[in-house]
Amino acid sequence: MRSLLSGLFCVLLCTSCMPVMTGEQDLDLSGQEVRLTLLHTSDIHSRLIPYDFAPLKTDTDLGIVPEAGPFGGATRMGAILKRERTRASRLLHLDSGDCFQGAPIFNLNNGQAEMSFLSRMRLDAAVIGNHEFDAGLLNFVEKTRDFATFPLMAANYYWDSPNEPGNAQALLNTVPYVIRNVQGLKVGVIGMANISSLNSLVEGGNSLQATPLEQNEAARAYVEMLRPVVDLVVVVSHLGLTEDQDLIRGYEAYYEYDRARPYLERDHDKWRLMEYADPGQEGNPKAVVRVFIPGVSGLDAVLGGHLHVVLNPPQQLSDPSGRKVLVIHSGAFAKYVGRSDLVVKVPKAEERTIDGAEIVSNDYRVFPLDGLWCDDAMRAYYKDNFWNAGQFINAPGVRQAIARCQEMEDRETTDLLQPFLLGMDFNMQLTSIFSYAPRDVARRNTSTGGDSPLGNIAADSMRKRRAVEAEMALTNSLGIRDNLYAGVVSQESMFNVFPFENTINLMYLSGSEIQEMLDFVAERSSERGCVSQAQISGARFTMDCAQVQLNDLRIPCVPTNNAQDCPQAGREGHAPWQCLQDQDGSRCYARPATDVVINGKPLNPNGMYRVAVNDYIAKGGSGFSVLKRNTTRQETGISLRDSLIGYMQGFCTCDDILDPDKPAPKKSKTGEYCGTLVNGEWRIDDQLINFCTQAKAYKTALTETLKNQKVGTCSCEQVLPPRADAAQRCGVEGLTPEIIRSTCLGSVPQGPYTGRCYCRDALGGAQECGAVTKQLETFCKNPTEMPIANAVEDNRIGRRVK
Repeated sequence: MRSLLSGLFCVLLCTSCMPVMTGEQDLDLSGQEVRLTLLHTSDIHSRLIPYDFAPLKTDTDLGIVPEAGPFGGATRMGAILKRERTRASRLLHLDSGDCFQGAPIFNLNNGQAEMSFLSRMRLDAAVIGNHEFDAGLLNFVEKTRDFATFPLMAANYYWDSPNEPGNAQALLNTVPYVIRNVQGLKVGVIGMANISSLNSLVEGGNSLQATPLEQNEAARAYVEMLRPVVDLVVVVSHLGLTEDQDLIRGYEAYYEYDRARPYLERDHDKWRLMEYADPGQEGNPKAVVRVFIPGVSGLDAVLGGHLHVVLNPPQQLSDPSGRKVLVIHSGAFAKYVGRSDLVVKVPKAEERTIDGAEIVSNDYRVFPLDGLWCDDAMRAYYKDNFWNAGQFINAPGVRQAIARCQEMEDRETTDLLQPFLLGMDFNMQLTSIFSYAPRDVARRNTSTGGDSPLGNIAADSMRKRRAVEAEMALTNSLGIRDNLYAGVVSQESMFNVFPFENTINLMYLSGSEIQEMLDFVAERSSERGCVSQAQISGARFTMDCAQVQLNDLRIPCVPTNNAQDCPQAGREGHAPWQCLQDQDGSRCYARPATDVVINGKPLNPNGMYRVAVNDYIAKGGSGFSVLKRNTTRQETGISLRDSLIGYMQGFCTCDDILDPDKPAPKKSKTGEYCGTLVNGEWRIDDQLINFCTQAKAYKTALTETLKNQKVGTCSCEQVLPPRADAAQRCGVEGLTPEIIRSTCLGSVPQGPYTGRCYCRDALGGAQECGAVTKQLETFCKNPTEMPIANAVEDNRIGRRVK
């Protein structure tokens, strides 16, 4: 069942949680067509500071320029939000939740910076996202109380145990809806918080203690309440795109007949009985029935989040009454700001019905937040021409355009973030470097959907960690939140990979429990295009997604027939059928995780295995109920982030790889093999050898290779101290490296040093590389001594789709 019905109407009767209409003095707009602008942000995930990532085609199609990184950031978002406010007469800024979690600024400050920023931006309202509870319920209510000047909404949560401190404060600091009077146009805004991740949150140890209410009935009740007093009804949602569509069109669900009966028998918006899950249970009030829950009539727009997608143009769906409803999603990670310009027809007073005003047209635009956020002409210049990699950034005027946009970023936000940035520099040492990636290390497998390069070494690091030393390790794929990008691997990049403070837990699982765990992985992966939802180490198995689909057919069988009445044709390679008995009767079932091997040996169902998992799934998060039931969990206190850092520090260096005196297979100083295991043999690929050969050539002879030695977006020539000919290049008498460093470092990037020379020229471009630390200089002087972050998928997770 998607959600619960209990408590819905007692929530609606809670007069203490009814918000008061806010906004401007009434104006009579009867009979007029007026414009309303909706600014939309969503899933910011603490990306208040610009960051690097590899834009996908979907990003470039939406206007992001890959060479105009880094991307995102609050100073750009703040500048766009303020600019768009000046360009609109009637405007609401609404946020679809998950402003917390995803970058180091949250790990250190637990949401203060995010709430403070959105308050400075005069946010009108936000829905609660599931990640708002990542530091616990009390942290959420404290940050809301102390730093949020905007309402946070959740019409579909019922806070249990209101006498407990966390729940009492949550009840006081959240509302189901707000009404905004925007120059005479009355807009009701309903918040629909996330339900799909709620169980995981509770099981993850956050003790949310909130009961989710059935989404369509909660929304329907508030629409009926608001319609008589507002012109428009807008839902701000963190449900997810499918659930947003279900809100309008309706959906099927399973309930006990007794609980569904009042909705099946009422006079309006009746639920429709589809079937009994077990036909033999007809008439039993406790029988499970499949019902159709109708969509909600009376909505005008849904501004959604949670799935991190952009709908451009927005979807337009019809509700049960035929009314057109806009569905708008505006992306995630502070990459975009969405703007919808609505033309709203307000009926004359004598013609007004319960439907209120009507949206007659909509113009949507998404603003990308890259280095060219302020320059549409330069963005069009990129789009209208073909560019080879690295070519556009050096085209005439591009760097100057980026510099102009940087000067236009919001200074109020810069001042707000300054103490948080200083705190991170002092406490977290984000610029620490411990490895170098000659190419991207991807968190997803884009070729087969199985194991991923980054997932493999993350799981390996858990299994091999000192004091863990497990036979097998497993972590959920979605817990790995970013790739490792080509260039130096720093502490900051590892916070992007593992933003959550998850730790390694040790468990002792029987072979049958491991089988059940991997069956669950296969079933969950099948729901997501047969893309693996877990990463493993010390084991191999195949996800039989075709079998998952067969199991879902629930083919009936007779237990005494030993599954002989299950389909027998084409079973080669599939697990044998069983006649499984559950509450709905007997059905044909076969294990969807096949060919399970642990440490090179077939899984022993009666054996006992030492397994490393992360604490989130160990407590049942993401549906790992088999782990939640197990009572052997031991908390190691070792964070996944630190485990991966320590593991990568032991990787081979180029000195190890190129050492002629080392026999094959070559190893690092800590005993890790160099390269990749292919058919039982450790091999080092040509790309890695070529990189190491170039690094060695640079180290032994300062030749042109220096210019090609990349450190992220910069070359080592840009990172190293100013060249001796800096004075000649800039034409400044008395210019010395010391003067250049003291004057330019810390100044506005690419800003003028003198009337004739820019800092980027005097420094050899170092400012474009960010903070140039001693570690960075050391790497550029001795690149062959740095551990090389190298990983590939090795088919430890196979898949079957036919």
